[in-house]
Amino acid sequence: MITDNKPMTHNFTASFYHFLKILEPEYLQAELTNFCVGHRLIGTIVIAHEGLNGSVEGSLDAVNNLLIFIKKHLCIERMTTNIVKSEVPSFKRLKVKIRKEIVSIGLKDIDPSMYSGEHVSHDQWNQLLLDPEVVVIDTRNDYEIDIGTFQSATRPKTQNFREFPKKVEDLLGGNLETPVAMFCTGGIRCEKASSLLVGKGYKKVFQLDGGILSYLKTVMPEQSLWQGDCFVFDDRVAVNERLEPANYEKCHGCRKPLSALDRQSPLFEYGIACHHCSDTLDTERRASLQERHKQMELAKKRKSN
Repeated sequence: MITDNKPMTHNFTASFYHFLKILEPEYLQAELTNFCVGHRLIGTIVIAHEGLNGSVEGSLDAVNNLLIFIKKHLCIERMTTNIVKSEVPSFKRLKVKIRKEIVSIGLKDIDPSMYSGEHVSHDQWNQLLLDPEVVVIDTRNDYEIDIGTFQSATRPKTQNFREFPKKVEDLLGGNLETPVAMFCTGGIRCEKASSLLVGKGYKKVFQLDGGILSYLKTVMPEQSLWQGDCFVFDDRVAVNERLEPANYEKCHGCRKPLSALDRQSPLFEYGIACHHCSDTLDTERRASLQERHKQMELAKKRKSN
């Protein structure tokens, strides 16, 4: 019998973003695609004239080499990154895309590369959370907040980030002296949100450095003020406070995270719909999801054979 004595290897998931002027997104797209393919990295990278934002999976050497490559290529000294061991696959394939914005807020006059809120450490963040004078805002969407957030955080009640500028104005009432602290999953949305408020003249704007993922990775459980799980934009769907995959699946109909209890609903149809969207799917959309689910199941059978 032949045995393989090679040590077991683990994949790692690295998320990163940086705001800077990118004059030739197409050139960077080709360079990053070639690098990722050559190093067997999968995941999603978004490039725009305002910067880049990505999350990739591969060996630890590969993800570290990609981050080094990006910083050298774009002359970046520091880039916001988070790296965690992948307990389950995070992605199925590689996508390197060009878009108008790396995180879409729909406003042209926001430039986080020029100005944004003050980045605060995790210890400082806990102090802000406990300060009754500070308005702490979760810049994520409702379906993300539903499964976990920081204690004392206020939700702006958004379904997508483009709604945030109007909702935050209603929330703060235009008082430019109000101390505001914002957070999101990895830091990119609150970077743009804080730039929006600084541009409007708010004088005390803070943001959690590295976002929720960095906080959970760094802060000891007994000191953590996080409650629940954290939604992530990959196949893990959500992670717990130890950054391990939580027990959620993503609805294919509305893309919302579904807990084990949600999946017990009589309206839940695996691969098609859930109690959030079952009554809203028209005949064409439902038929399309049913066909997609059928093809995915056939592909699984072919692969297993």
